[in-house]
Amino acid sequence: MQFRLPNCLSAAFAACVLLPAPALAQFNLFSQGPGLSPEDNRLLFDSIARLNGTQPARAGNSDAWSNPQSNDSGINTVLRVFRSGGMDCHRVRHHVVAGGTGRDYRLTWCRTSSGEWKIKA
Repeated sequence: MQFRLPNCLSAAFAACVLLPAPALAQFNLFSQGPGLSPEDNRLLFDSIARLNGTQPARAGNSDAWSNPQSNDSGINTVLRVFRSGGMDCHRVRHHVVAGGTGRDYRLTWCRTSSGEWKIKA
């Protein structure tokens, strides 16, 4: 299966997932607007990792994160569970509130044969 990035947000998620911790601290999820702090990004991706690690994966499973210092928060919710290209996948809605503005993003995550979760276009 070929992974490609459908939009700049997917690129942001992929970059955060693939970047080492020091690089992650320099990465901002939003290219415009107030953005997320490095700690917000860490909390967001810890939440995604917990959700991806929940077994069995079921539609409706969710995991929330919140940063009291920045007042930013979010919730990640599995919308659909399926198989694609021999991999376990799920469609996730990422609701992120930054600077008082909430946005929804929907991404498909698939577990590779090595056990890593990757974004699928």
